[in-house]
Amino acid sequence: MENNTEAPLGLEETLRAIRDELAGLHAQSKFLNEVVDRLHTENEQLRRAGSKATVQPALRELIKLADDWRSRALAIRDDIDPGRLCADVVEDVTLVLERQGIEAFSADAGAEFDRHEHRAVGTQATEDEALAGRVAEVRRPGYRNDERVVRFAEVVVYKVTAGR
Repeated sequence: MENNTEAPLGLEETLRAIRDELAGLHAQSKFLNEVVDRLHTENEQLRRAGSKATVQPALRELIKLADDWRSRALAIRDDIDPGRLCADVVEDVTLVLERQGIEAFSADAGAEFDRHEHRAVGTQATEDEALAGRVAEVRRPGYRNDERVVRFAEVVVYKVTAGR
């Protein structure tokens, strides 16, 4: 039989050891919570700074666009063609988008409808089965940033009607 030289801990000593262990765990938990809070705050600051850095060039472009059109408004006379004026606005905005890495794209009439790039905004009846599911008309261009579609091209799609 072995001789146990260690005396069993008394109840008070056991409770004190548990209390000391809990105090240590509490201090460690408090420290970890403070670290998490600090990291969260730093992450939010970095996210805001990144967002500002991304938006600043676009804001400068929009300010320039507003200034350009303010100047044009002063030069407008009664003989200005409103259609040409609208086309100028579209051209200026398209240039701003291109400088921000956004490219316009469209679908060709007769092209196959592609749900990865097109959004059907209507249908056009046809009896020609070969046209079914093909683009009948483009209403608005789409826009992409690199390969990611930012806005789908809005198209009308041919749909076969039942025989008459």
